Amino acid sequence: MENNPIQNNPMAFFAGVVIFFIGLLAMVFYLFVRTAQESLILPGPTLRLKHIILALIIAIAGAALASFARPRGPATSDQPRYNR
Repeated sequence: MENNPIQNNPMAFFAGVVIFFIGLLAMVFYLFVRTAQESLILPGPTLRLKHIILALIIAIAGAALASFARPRGPATSDQPRYNR
């Protein structure tokens, strides 16, 4: 992981966060907006499970990208052990 170009990359972190929220918004859209004709709370017979699962996978991928690319401070092993 030391030579990973994604680690400590602010642009990749931002992209991961954006992808995560796009996935969440798509999931909410398919749960409530697309199925609002039948019922507002319980989805009706036109529930497209594959779209909700795809939106969930996109959200998980964005969260994974953001967690790997999150900005980190210097590692504790890089600092002197006994700082006097």
